[in-house]
Amino acid sequence: MLGDIVCPWCYIGFRGLDWARMALSFSHDLEIRYRPYRLDPETPPEGRDFHATMASKIPAPEDRQAMTGALRDAMADVGLDFSPEAPSRLPDTTDAHRLVRWAQETGDGHDVLAALFEAYWQYGEDIGEPDVLVQVAVSAGLDEAEIRARLAGDEDRASVREEAAEYRAGGVKGVPAFIVNEQAGFEGALPKAQLLETIKQLAAETTAPEDED
Repeated sequence: MLGDIVCPWCYIGFRGLDWARMALSFSHDLEIRYRPYRLDPETPPEGRDFHATMASKIPAPEDRQAMTGALRDAMADVGLDFSPEAPSRLPDTTDAHRLVRWAQETGDGHDVLAALFEAYWQYGEDIGEPDVLVQVAVSAGLDEAEIRARLAGDEDRASVREEAAEYRAGGVKGVPAFIVNEQAGFEGALPKAQLLETIKQLAAETTAPEDED
């Protein structure tokens, strides 16, 4: 799955994928990887004001209201309930994506990504702040001192940005996006039943890549 934590549709897609994963686990061998995508690569390191940015991108109140309605319908489908107005900051998510990458090394990627989505969309926390990221890491069982030290350096900063840019250059224009067997993909937070069927169809049409290990 490709996504960005500051995208509410990605939160919905993430939960829909959880549901699909449970259903698929009875018939398929699954390995889910979470890939970085920067919704706005031009976001400065200090971030932006969330509400001012949204008002600039969607200036008409009726359009914002319609989007909120669509979000709430999609939330209900996957059992989520959050306020699209909860965040106050729109952060640069590079460090959050670094944290997810490191967590995947120990099999904790899902828990860390879930905690990041919850921190941002349920509680409006600024996930561009190192202290918030450390708290998220600790809540998922990662070592506090190790994560704090890694965040203080530049490890994986350039490669996360490069990977996100490669997906954009390769044609991914919207997230969440899903790539099945590294060969076929689609974009959008589909209703969970449709998401499941689409994944099953693409899995049947492609061949799982060989394990590089």
